[in-house]
Amino acid sequence: MKKVSLFLMINICFLISVKSQDTLDHAIKLSGVHFGNGRVVLRWVPTTPSAWELGNYYGYKLERAELSKNADDTLKWQTIAPALKPLNLEQWKNLVASNRDDIYLQAAGQTILGEKQKFNLQNINDVFKSADQFNNLYSACMLSCEFSALAAKSAALRYEDQVDIGKIFIYRISSICPDTSISITPSAVTINTESTEEWPKVFFEKTYEGEKNVQLYWNREFFQPYYSAYNVYRGEDGKNFKKLNEIPFAYRAYKDDKLMMFRDSLPTNYKAYFYKIEGLTSYGTSGPMSEVIILQGKDRTPPTAPYNITTKYLGNNRMQINWEVDPTQSDIAGFRISKSDEKEKEYIEITKSVLPPVTRTYIDSTCNDLINNYYFIGIFDNEGNVNVSMPQYGTIIDSIPPNAPKGLTGIIDTNGIVTVKWNLGMEPDLKGYLVHYSNDKRHTFINITDHPLQDTVWRDTIPLNVLTENIYYKVVAIDQRSNYSKYSEVLMLKKPDLVPPASPVFIGSRVTETGIELEWYNSSSIDVFKNYLVRQKNGTNIYEIIHAEGILNKQGYYKDLSVIPGEKYNYQVYAVDDAGLESERVGTITVTAYVKKILPPIEMITLTHDEKTNRVKLLWDYKDFKNYRFIIYQSVNDHPYLTYKSVNGENIFIDKSYKKGDIIRFKVKAINEKEWQSDFSKEVIFNF
Repeated sequence: MKKVSLFLMINICFLISVKSQDTLDHAIKLSGVHFGNGRVVLRWVPTTPSAWELGNYYGYKLERAELSKNADDTLKWQTIAPALKPLNLEQWKNLVASNRDDIYLQAAGQTILGEKQKFNLQNINDVFKSADQFNNLYSACMLSCEFSALAAKSAALRYEDQVDIGKIFIYRISSICPDTSISITPSAVTINTESTEEWPKVFFEKTYEGEKNVQLYWNREFFQPYYSAYNVYRGEDGKNFKKLNEIPFAYRAYKDDKLMMFRDSLPTNYKAYFYKIEGLTSYGTSGPMSEVIILQGKDRTPPTAPYNITTKYLGNNRMQINWEVDPTQSDIAGFRISKSDEKEKEYIEITKSVLPPVTRTYIDSTCNDLINNYYFIGIFDNEGNVNVSMPQYGTIIDSIPPNAPKGLTGIIDTNGIVTVKWNLGMEPDLKGYLVHYSNDKRHTFINITDHPLQDTVWRDTIPLNVLTENIYYKVVAIDQRSNYSKYSEVLMLKKPDLVPPASPVFIGSRVTETGIELEWYNSSSIDVFKNYLVRQKNGTNIYEIIHAEGILNKQGYYKDLSVIPGEKYNYQVYAVDDAGLESERVGTITVTAYVKKILPPIEMITLTHDEKTNRVKLLWDYKDFKNYRFIIYQSVNDHPYLTYKSVNGENIFIDKSYKKGDIIRFKVKAINEKEWQSDFSKEVIFNF
């Protein structure tokens, strides 16, 4: 059978004890193992500093009963140790004198018999200091007894018994402390001498050979029931080994909590070392030694990146790249060269194979003189470590402009919206287009695009109630190296006569908890009287005006507060000019009002225990609970919360039974048919 490490119980008890002495369950946790030939080793741990202190003063009573195969037989308890107490000062001194290497024996004696610091307890700080000292002594004693059988026996926390083989025994430990002090719950354990405890060899899950260091990893969760800590040994010949850790070792891997890790620093790389490991039990014994593993430090330092990189364009799509390397760098396996058309984008390798270590120049025959060429030089050593240079731009002199745009066409609708189109140029290094306009083709044309357009369509809005009848456009192309083409042929467009104003255009909408926010560009016509925002509730045919504004603002904004959560609304905007003409209503925005999709949390939740069945009942109160599904989350013994059960239309859950010492925690969420969820309920806890 697997035995839960007493060291884990020590940690749990100590963490609890420092929180509040008034809310603790004072108890003794007993564990035992049959080591074979009838030798039974028992270990126990008081769960609180108070229980430990009283045990030191009054002592412990240890009893044994043989478990009969006849279930009707009454247990006959035999007291095998009526009053186990720690050694006195003189006995402890003599024992330490003959076991000077056992530092845990010395530490345990100091916690029990050593002089304590006195506090006057006149202020709250002294009270806390006194409590901290008490808790620290308790923790130090439990830890010392974990790693020294002699310390545990001397502290009255260990006992060895010799019994008949092939029988089952029950051991019971209790405190002799009178009930007038505090109530300390006893503990029992069953030992079957038909079998003996088997301690597994530690096996390594993975290893890492680093720069003058090696790292060993093994499964913490698998070996945790068996071992409290570990000893790691290293040798240079596979026969003679030296222990590397002065005290028992128990470090978790910082990147994987499920693993244990040991890191050993080495004086040099590429020298083989032999490693093995043993686990330490809570009974002062060691498990079997692991298999020997051979590791060595390896070079993990990449070579210095190439520098002084230069490029020279040779013509005909050929670019020469030159570089230098650190002259002291002897460990070079070769080079690879990559290229990208942008400085910070992904790059592709252009060398088909690794360039020799002596190479310092390379000619790229795939250079495209119409786009950017950024080069990266990677250097490799014989261990595969790699370093990459900073990107180097391959300069190409390009003075050839793109062709002038062709095929200009355009229209002006009755709202004064101009649409101009042209043909896409075929140049691969084309960056975009700039559009220019004028109200008179004899006047200077003005650029109306503040950046190169990536499209071949341009839309503009012009006023219609002006004296000029025509408007003129021409377009120029620009490439990646800022070479400008000649202007296109001039496009003349005739403006419509009396027309309604230009339509307002929605920019966007945003749903908030308090309403629906709408933004739009107001009509650009100069004779606009009002811009109106109208709303239609989904399922009706009537639009109602909910907002109006004049011509002062280029951009309109309105927050509709009179909406019902979850309802859909259609919005339109239109303009009316000073002649009473309405603009066209272009585009309808349909928006659903905000719905808070969070259910109220479960307020009332209780956890009760049925002592007859040893099962717990979880009960909660939630309005109309039959219409909801409830997700139960559980944490056992301080493990993270996990999804445990799902209950439909019920407000009660009866869980399975647990073993003594388990700490069970629950939280509950409510979920409706639309999969809306509540927050977690409060946490409920039960200690078995």
